[in-house]
Amino acid sequence: MALTRDELAKLLADLRGAIPALMHEYPDADEFNPAFAALADAITESAGAEDDTWVHEQIDHILEAYGLWRPGQNDLPPDE
Repeated sequence: MALTRDELAKLLADLRGAIPALMHEYPDADEFNPAFAALADAITESAGAEDDTWVHEQIDHILEAYGLWRPGQNDLPPDE
């Protein structure tokens, strides 16, 4: 069952608050990214179709606020 937007907002706020500890625990992006993704995925999987885009936008804003992502950034590394 999908969570309400208020419930999703609480989880997103918790995710935002966890970023400094995650960055400290996983200073290397190769370790940080999977740890963050696991937390973020738990939230996106709890969102209903009507909140899916909103949740992804909020996650992008969280990453952007910490300088971990910027609009237009390619999410995948370039092919070698």
